Amino acid sequence: MQAYVIEADPIHENSINYFAAALGFYRLGYHVERYRLSELPLLQVSAETPVFGGLESIMRVFPGYKSLPHYPEELAGFLGRKIQVKRLSDVKQGEFFKPLEQDHKKFSAMVQDDSVAAYIALHSMEPDHQVYVSEEISILSEYRCYVHHGEAAAIHCYKGDVTIFPDRNAILNMIEAYTSAPVAYGLDVGVLESGETVLVEVNDFCCLGNFGIRPTPYAFGIASRWEQLWAQYKPSAALQRSGK
Repeated sequence: MQAYVIEADPIHENSINYFAAALGFYRLGYHVERYRLSELPLLQVSAETPVFGGLESIMRVFPGYKSLPHYPEELAGFLGRKIQVKRLSDVKQGEFFKPLEQDHKKFSAMVQDDSVAAYIALHSMEPDHQVYVSEEISILSEYRCYVHHGEAAAIHCYKGDVTIFPDRNAILNMIEAYTSAPVAYGLDVGVLESGETVLVEVNDFCCLGNFGIRPTPYAFGIASRWEQLWAQYKPSAALQRSGK
């Protein structure tokens, strides 16, 4: 079995993701080969050869790829807040705003507080560009639940008080309610001051960051999602020529 993991600088924000994936694939019995983005068209890829290198790699392999909705309709009842889509120019003081799925690399989610960071974010795109907007809520802790085949494979705190745990039943209810879910995804949840566990957002496992999940289940989820994407989207013409 063959797996491809992007070559990363040892001191890089996403390095832990790539090293954990490579180790996981190795433990699953894959031969792991590192690659650079420029080498993607040369790889001999198929449904059985997962490629892991972030969203840019996924977009190059599957040009028609569309990110999972951060707020699936089935999970609207778990948000604990009202989320709207507004123009950047309409974001008001005190509102929380973040990019839509296709723009999520443009800037980090934040509150409009007239800070330099908020000013830069608000001017990073055209004024008519749409973003998600909601009221600011106080989240005491945030956890990422790694879901694979409809079951929680791991859950780890990535922000806030690590001693404040999310409600187990709330997470299980979210997983059950998300009927349109892919085979593997990340379910980010937060605990409010009231003790309620709410959905922060959903992310695709194909480019999901590692916040503590062990390498083997991490790679297993990546491989399952890759196989599903291969069946759902047509790979780029260059990859089709290099090897099916």
